Amino acid sequence: MRPGRRLAGLGLALGLGLLPGCRTAAGFREPVARFKEGHTTASVALGTYYAELNRFERDLYLDERLYDPGLEVLASEADGQATPLLGKLFSPESIQARMEAIALLGTYAERLATLAGAEDAGKLPEGAQALGTRLGTLGTQLQTLSGKGDATAARYVAPVTTLVGVVTSLFLEERQGQALQEGIEQGAPQVTAILDLLEADLTEVLGPQRLTGAKQAVASRVLYYNLRRDTLSLAERRAVLEDIRQAATHYEALVVANPVELARALRDAHAALVRFARAERRLESFEELSGAMQAFQGRVDVASAAVQALRPPPAP
Repeated sequence: MRPGRRLAGLGLALGLGLLPGCRTAAGFREPVARFKEGHTTASVALGTYYAELNRFERDLYLDERLYDPGLEVLASEADGQATPLLGKLFSPESIQARMEAIALLGTYAERLATLAGAEDAGKLPEGAQALGTRLGTLGTQLQTLSGKGDATAARYVAPVTTLVGVVTSLFLEERQGQALQEGIEQGAPQVTAILDLLEADLTEVLGPQRLTGAKQAVASRVLYYNLRRDTLSLAERRAVLEDIRQAATHYEALVVANPVELARALRDAHAALVRFARAERRLESFEELSGAMQAFQGRVDVASAAVQALRPPPAP
């Protein structure tokens, strides 16, 4: 073989040999950065959605009494249970616990991706200790919330507690390959379980409840207008009709905004990270991961914008 061809062949071999390393060590940072950004956006949007539920219920309670003078405004019912005026569908503690569960998913997935893609994953014992201190009580906190009226909190306890242990071990394990394999086998099912519970919260309880309330807000305004339109002045009719328009717009926004898409996007992104971690750094697996993270970021941006655009029932 001529020297030129040998050099060309050597260059090609070196190029092929270095390409996967570059993809996983340097270029790998881009899909992981996309995941982190998308995960942060999803977390903020879900946190906003949870937090606004209490205000939404209070506004709806007062809204009913605005359009029906026969209803009293009360702090508590006859049985002593708080009305939506002072009561909370989700306590701040319940909301925070779910946000920490979502943050736990992000920490797990990011560490899994780092172990799969980095040439030197490194050990972070101090970070692991801080992580364990912060998240170690999350399972206990969820268990306590289940005894305080949070009907679904107890279901999170087992997968969250298990995943906390897996995440902590991923930072402490010296053997990168073994840590990766064990992390996948022990952690992935727990991530799926947490996302399933989050999706159930959004589709079976929170979403229908908020959508029904928004529809009720439209109906109460329409009934009020139809019963009193003959007695209202032009300016009063204009004000009530504008109120109806805004309430209908809010209802339409709720129909379009689908917060469960955030949970589903997180599930698909996690699945892509798991596939990459199991693929032994093949170039095609990196390209699949990169494409999946771009799609994840796009889905989260769209769903987050729709959720952030939601507003409580407008005040007249």
